[in-house]
Amino acid sequence: MLEIFVKEGCPYCRQQMADFDRDGKSYKVHNVSSDSEALHKAKVQFKANKVPVVVEDGEVKSVGYQGAG
Repeated sequence: MLEIFVKEGCPYCRQQMADFDRDGKSYKVHNVSSDSEALHKAKVQFKANKVPVVVEDGEVKSVGYQGAG
């Protein structure tokens, strides 16, 4: 399963989701701005310090838009 951790108002997060939509990929969105569990998971489990965080099958695929993190 493809997941994306995003922050409200983040243009890079919006662009990453638009890329997924354009490519026909389905994904689950986790908003770190409103979900403290998602924020904790992004920071602690995935060791991410910026968004978007793209995770596939439990493995981090990229941090930051197009992996620029």
